[in-house]
Amino acid sequence: MSFEDRVAAVGIATEFQEHSNAVFKMVEEDMENAKTQIILAREYLKDVSIGKEQLKYLVLEAIRGGCQGHRAELYAARVAKCLAALEGREKVTVDDLKKAVELVILPRSIINENPPEQQNQQPPPPPPPPQNEDSGEEQNEEEEQNDEEDEEDENDEENEQQQEQVPEEFIFDAEGGLVDEKLLFFAQQAQRRRGKAGRAKNVIFSEDRGRYIKPMLPKGPVKRLAVDATLRAAAPYQKLRREKDIQKSRKVYVEKSDMRAKRMARKAGALVIFVVDASGSMALNRMQNAKGAALKLLAESYTSRDQVSIIPFRGDSAEVLLPPSRSIAMARKRLERLPCGGGSPLAHGLTTAVRVGLNAEKSGDVGRVMIVAITDGRANISLKRSTDPEVASSDAPRPSSQELKDEILEVAGKIYKAGMSLLVIDTENKFVSTGFAKEIARVAQGKYYYLPNASDAVISAATKDALSVLKSS
Repeated sequence: MSFEDRVAAVGIATEFQEHSNAVFKMVEEDMENAKTQIILAREYLKDVSIGKEQLKYLVLEAIRGGCQGHRAELYAARVAKCLAALEGREKVTVDDLKKAVELVILPRSIINENPPEQQNQQPPPPPPPPQNEDSGEEQNEEEEQNDEEDEEDENDEENEQQQEQVPEEFIFDAEGGLVDEKLLFFAQQAQRRRGKAGRAKNVIFSEDRGRYIKPMLPKGPVKRLAVDATLRAAAPYQKLRREKDIQKSRKVYVEKSDMRAKRMARKAGALVIFVVDASGSMALNRMQNAKGAALKLLAESYTSRDQVSIIPFRGDSAEVLLPPSRSIAMARKRLERLPCGGGSPLAHGLTTAVRVGLNAEKSGDVGRVMIVAITDGRANISLKRSTDPEVASSDAPRPSSQELKDEILEVAGKIYKAGMSLLVIDTENKFVSTGFAKEIARVAQGKYYYLPNASDAVISAATKDALSVLKSS
């Protein structure tokens, strides 16, 4: 903004604070014009069209800017059409496309903060088409014969260009840097805002614990009173309330409607639940590796406040060997005993993990839950047998392999619906793999790794990688 514009902005803001009605009256005509323009634009929008070449331009800008997914170009196309509708046009122009890139694609791009020195240079023109010297005379004759047709084609091309106007240059260069350096500041601001929004997902808001960030209207009993906001809410009514009080017993009059509660925020850690197959010949190896991976994560989780839990499943059921904890000493003590052998109740192991995760979320100390299933995907114990003692003690027929698979996939779907992430580490080491572990990850929309000989370091690295993606999403 220019110096005069800034002075005018301060003047109008000051005037609004003192005489708001006068300012509203002054801008009333402009407000009505804006409302009329928006109403008409909604009708024009139905007839606005965007050409194929213009869509290609937006897609190329999104690719050059490093945007992931299709949302950038989808919304950029909508914004370009809206800009045309606001001006009562049925065709999208060059300026509409550029503005759409600045408003939509730029904030979603991965900006190169140190653009190359030669980024302002125009790209070299394409090489001329090869010419056949032997047929030069024939080409001349054909050119003379087609002069009239070329003139008609040029007219058609001019009409098409008028219909589909595309900018002559991109806002992003081929390496992802900005051609116009003036936009770099706004791009960096957009990146910072997006980063803050991503970090906010790893914060828990409450009314009892954490750092006081702002006041809010209470929802029920006030747990932490925001004294500053409460006094501000009561201040305008002090004179009226003092006149009503005959005894003059108080200096400050605060009523229930003035009460404001504190909105608190604290950093939320993640909970990693290891669900380990403790059945079969490889059970001890799996448990030792899960124990090592859990201890490694706990050693590095002091600043991130992440917690770890271990649930082995064997025999007829699963058990919580290590409840959610950040204590390395507690983990070592609980993991001294590593139960192994017996059947493989995979469904009960995953169900127990979901229950532990939900309880941890209710406690208010966990923001994200990730379940790490270390298994070969094979199961031979049904969920009903694991949860119903009468079925476990009876000689009821065992369910078929397909029934067991359907049961496990149903639990995997519940993991996704509960908002938890699943990482499946497939330890199948036989020549013919069932591939069912990968199917579990697919249904839960989680990650899958085939690591038949995974060590604790490998499991820990895979878990940290998935956890970093979880926190940044």
